[in-house]
Amino acid sequence: MLELVNPPQYRHCIAMEWMRYNHRQCGYGGMIYVQNTMSRVLGTAHQLDVELMSWDLVKPQAVRTQAVKKKRRL
Repeated sequence: MLELVNPPQYRHCIAMEWMRYNHRQCGYGGMIYVQNTMSRVLGTAHQLDVELMSWDLVKPQAVRTQAVKKKRRL
């Protein structure tokens, strides 16, 4: 749908607003999908600042630690 928006400057503004709205709210798969389809959907509106914003779409996760229940002997 975004590829139908003209002119490319307006398409770029819409993409930047979407990136700001979804900042750190997507999963990893969503981020990869956006990065893979970005150049095809945005066309000439694909610029460096949009790509940099796409890197921060993944929501932060806490570091996972695993408790040692029982030590193994070799």
